[in-house]
Amino acid sequence: MRRLVSTVFALTTLSATMAAQAPAHAATRPDLTGTWTLDPKNSAGMGVPQAMTLRITKDAKLITFAKVATLPMGEQRSLTMAKLDGSATRNTIGTQGLTVDFNLAASWDGPTLVVKTTANIGGQPLNQVDRWTLSPDGKTLRQEMVVISPQPGQAKLTFTRQ
Repeated sequence: MRRLVSTVFALTTLSATMAAQAPAHAATRPDLTGTWTLDPKNSAGMGVPQAMTLRITKDAKLITFAKVATLPMGEQRSLTMAKLDGSATRNTIGTQGLTVDFNLAASWDGPTLVVKTTANIGGQPLNQVDRWTLSPDGKTLRQEMVVISPQPGQAKLTFTRQ
């Protein structure tokens, strides 16, 4: 179960934690779109992939996250979408032969995107809060994750813009 939770944590990190609502003030809400590469030397914590590419796109209603990550159990790919109106968005991932549904709810705290992820994994709730920040030069994206349950854990990921 611990491995499954770690795998789902890694995948939700990859696939679920960047939902956003439409910016009212573009100056305080950074543009996270583009292609990002994980900087593993500046990343640490639970579920950190060995390597990852993250491509973020959006239109007027949706933001889409396409991820390819290298994990100890092999390559994991995911594609998730989130509504830009801030409402909870249901996503589904497949891992280790299982399908897991999870919900995202996102809001802005100044220039920081805060994303809350909830799921039920084998009867146990997953509650995770992510805080995304973009460097002033727009070249570095940082994600701080805190898993509240079922197994408390933290991770900090650093990405560079390609």
